[in-house]
Amino acid sequence: EMYRYNNYQYEVRFLRAYYYFNLVRQYGDVPFTDHVLTTAEVNSLERRPAKEIFDFIISECDEIKDLIIENYENLGDWEPSNEARETGRANKRTVLALKARAALYAASPLFNGNADYKGYTDSRGIEIFNPNKSEQDKKQRWIDAAEACKQAIEFLKAQGHDLYKYTSLEYTISDQTRAKMNIRNIVTEKWNQEIIWANSNSIIGQLQDHAIPRGLEPGKEGNASVGGNLAVPLKIADLFYTKNGVPITEDKTWNYDDRLELRKATSDDKYFIKEGYTTASINFDREVRYYASLGFDGAVWFGQGVTDETKPIYVQCKQGQSAANQISNSWNETGIWPKKLVHFKSVVGQTSGFTKITYPFPVMRLGNLYLLYAEALNESGASKTDVLTWVDLIRERAGLEGVEESWDTYTNNKKYETVDGRREIIQQERGIELAFEAQRFWDLRRWKLAYQEQNKPITGWNTQYSTNEDYYTEQLIYAQEFRIRNYFWPILDKELYSNKNLVQNYGW
Repeated sequence: EMYRYNNYQYEVRFLRAYYYFNLVRQYGDVPFTDHVLTTAEVNSLERRPAKEIFDFIISECDEIKDLIIENYENLGDWEPSNEARETGRANKRTVLALKARAALYAASPLFNGNADYKGYTDSRGIEIFNPNKSEQDKKQRWIDAAEACKQAIEFLKAQGHDLYKYTSLEYTISDQTRAKMNIRNIVTEKWNQEIIWANSNSIIGQLQDHAIPRGLEPGKEGNASVGGNLAVPLKIADLFYTKNGVPITEDKTWNYDDRLELRKATSDDKYFIKEGYTTASINFDREVRYYASLGFDGAVWFGQGVTDETKPIYVQCKQGQSAANQISNSWNETGIWPKKLVHFKSVVGQTSGFTKITYPFPVMRLGNLYLLYAEALNESGASKTDVLTWVDLIRERAGLEGVEESWDTYTNNKKYETVDGRREIIQQERGIELAFEAQRFWDLRRWKLAYQEQNKPITGWNTQYSTNEDYYTEQLIYAQEFRIRNYFWPILDKELYSNKNLVQNYGW
């Protein structure tokens, strides 16, 4: 108990660093203190440069990484019955992962030489974002980020962490379904070997309520326990690769122009799409992560208490079918659900109730760290081989060939040969691998791509129709608008009134 008591101070320092990380990525420059404030100080703090905040987070992590407990699970008095008390608390792996993330954000374009806010100053006349950084300074940030990622990965691997694989023999399932389970269970199998840190929160149960179609299983559509209204835009479906591991716009064997044309599933498709079902061509010949992550019209949904693959449950969501939009509070705007967020053993009841297998939501996992490492290596000038090694490990788990082999065989370009090309590949790989894990929102901001991506329209299927021809027409659901100011949140007026040294963020 004394050991535990002494550890509290390091947990608190970690949490302070973590909260500052959340503040700086949300607001940019923020007021900063490392001591208990007097009342006068509370109302007079100036905003400090984001660089200083990131440096503080990184130095805090460095100071406590060898002091904080390595792993609660290895404590002599730890027992499974203590899981709720101990699991999820800060330890050395969470510290190293936070350091890697903070170093990576500090190196990213939003914070590293961002000229969008040039001339915008705080109350003292100091430029809030300093865009005047030398190329060497900018590159050094990436070198530091790569080293932080490497340090975290080496420790985690030594602790027994690895990429998740579904190895259970509980059910006799096809190789295709096992491949899907390798992806589906990364998030939903709690505290698996890939999870570094996760958040146990009641909202996770609600996530499953909204991620599963109401009426997934015919005859149970009257169950009001299911919301089913988390809708995936078509542009996210487009993001996933073809079965050959390259973008749908680049695969020379995949007909992009005819992606909305109708096609009937055959026995070759039966583990992914219901055999004999007609759906859009966009749903065929895609990578396993597409079928593991998305529920769409005709998609096989392994689970819901049914494990006999000869009688699969599948999504039927055109008008007149069980999962069609009928009730306003369980309306799915696009006709696509984030299947990846639903534990395969969660079961919707006959008329009421939803028996959910709950899980803590991953804040950081090893696969995420691998891709951060690849990104940092690429930007810091590492070799093509060193960079792609980490991307290819993620692809291998997804059942894909390596980047070079895939692009050489199935495209007419070798984009992996350049830093810019590899950057595109890594960014798309993150979008696919980490879909629905609360990463893309922040990634688009730190890459300064949100202005480009979040001004694209949100589209989906025409869910009010019953025929294939009418249903499979792409419709505009929402015209997004993203402005330069949206990279950072506005500061509440009441904060500005109480502290005259604060200035509002650009554009607000």
